[in-house]
Amino acid sequence: MAGITEGTRRYSGVGDALTHRVTVHFGGADEGAELTMEYAATWAEASRFTMEAVHEGLTVTVDGRIRPGMRRLPRLGLRP
Repeated sequence: MAGITEGTRRYSGVGDALTHRVTVHFGGADEGAELTMEYAATWAEASRFTMEAVHEGLTVTVDGRIRPGMRRLPRLGLRP
C-alpha cells in the first residue's frame, strides 16, 4: 500500500492553518474499503502522519479539500 499526495502545496507563514484533508483507508483505497476516515491537518501534521501510516501499511491520501466541521487529525499519530 502506498501514500498518495494530490495537489498539495507548502504554505509559508500559516503553520497552524488546517489546509489539508488526510483520508485514511483501512482495508484499501478502493470503493470497497472497510473503513475510511477523514481529518483536517496542517501541512506538517499531514506529512508526518502520512509517512508513519504508510510505514504501518495503511493507504493514505492527502489533498486540499477541507470542509467545515472536519475532525482534526489526532496529534498523537499512530504510535503511543
